[in-house]
Amino acid sequence: GKRVAERSAPPCRRSQSERERGSRAAAPIGRVRGFGLFDRAMPKGGDVHVPLARAVDPLGNPALRAARSRKVQKGEDTSFETPDATWVARRVDGRGSAGDGGTQDVTDSDAVVHFSAFGLFDGHGGKACAEHCAATMLGHLLHALDKPGPVNVDDHPDDAFEARLPGALRDAFAACDAEFLAKDIHSGATATVVVVHGRCVTTAAVGDSLATIDLGVSCGFAAPAARLSPEHRLDTSAFERERIVACGGEVRATAFEDGKPVGPLRVWPGGLAVSRTIGDRNGKRGGVVSEPEVSRVVVPDEQPGFRITLASDGLWDAVTVKQAAQCSGRLATAAAAAALCKQAQKQKDNRDDITVLVVDALADPAHKDPFFVKPPWKTAFKVKWPLRGAPGKEPLLDDPESCPPPSARARWRLEAGAREEAAAAAAAADARE
Repeated sequence: GKRVAERSAPPCRRSQSERERGSRAAAPIGRVRGFGLFDRAMPKGGDVHVPLARAVDPLGNPALRAARSRKVQKGEDTSFETPDATWVARRVDGRGSAGDGGTQDVTDSDAVVHFSAFGLFDGHGGKACAEHCAATMLGHLLHALDKPGPVNVDDHPDDAFEARLPGALRDAFAACDAEFLAKDIHSGATATVVVVHGRCVTTAAVGDSLATIDLGVSCGFAAPAARLSPEHRLDTSAFERERIVACGGEVRATAFEDGKPVGPLRVWPGGLAVSRTIGDRNGKRGGVVSEPEVSRVVVPDEQPGFRITLASDGLWDAVTVKQAAQCSGRLATAAAAAALCKQAQKQKDNRDDITVLVVDALADPAHKDPFFVKPPWKTAFKVKWPLRGAPGKEPLLDDPESCPPPSARARWRLEAGAREEAAAAAAAADARE
């Protein structure tokens, strides 16, 4: 795989010729003004991305290794992997925000937020929509992060990033959908996007490709593996069936035998078995929408590492979330992705594409898997789904008591030594008395 180079400093004030040379060298999937380049190179499981912030806060910024395995049948699955994406947080006293026509060079008052983004798109009716999503989704997300305007000079840029991210993901999905529908191509895709910012994992999804998080239950510790994204299948979601009917669509099977439905429930017009997708112009007339459901989990500091798995329905039609965790839990990143893909092929016929993307967050870049170090006790965590709101309802704001912003989480970790010293001094004083 191609190693993704770390940035030692934010990009700033390069000449036009330098920018053009950089663009040709990196083979980007696209450029967003002021945000640098996005490498489409596929990690093969050997390269480890070490966040810059790890030098200051290693516990809060685990190293990342990603690997993908796939079985191609129709060739309609596509993905992107960007371990080191950047968002330039424009300050109020900066020289402008993206889209205002001003210069986009990084100034002293601006700040660069580093994060990792991963996306998986399962196309239908051809691969056009899936390829469009993979090529444009991250750019739309970055523009959406700018939508609320510059960041107040007194606000921490990482706090602003996490606060804006859920709404930005919804706006990015909407923009990606509108842009593709304008092409008037009869195609569609499910979409699952996972953004990792330190120990905060935010997921947005439409369709039936799932993302899961595993803290090592298959290795005998931590909490059970959990879904990070929902399944928008009409067969399994009463809420989505009711929503489609309320929008004027019809939900029924394709055919009937002896008065009984045959095959999955579908929305008409469109004939889709899922109720939320990107594209699908005919389905939009029947109530199909591109609005994703969003979840967030902050992995506790006590958990050394964790594993995120994104996969198309080719995997989840064959195995459960628990079975997937048991199959891959004790394997290294690339071996885990390959094992899951192979397991799906054993239990499912070969008429569908299967794509598995495994992202490991490592306590130490030298570890072969995220569960190399066992936590001192079983770790409890809760996925805010979707961000503590009921499905289909407006999400609630994060509770700062239960989910403090990233600057507060980092400050707590960095002050741990001082707290331990104070506790030791107090204990020594009590002993002397």
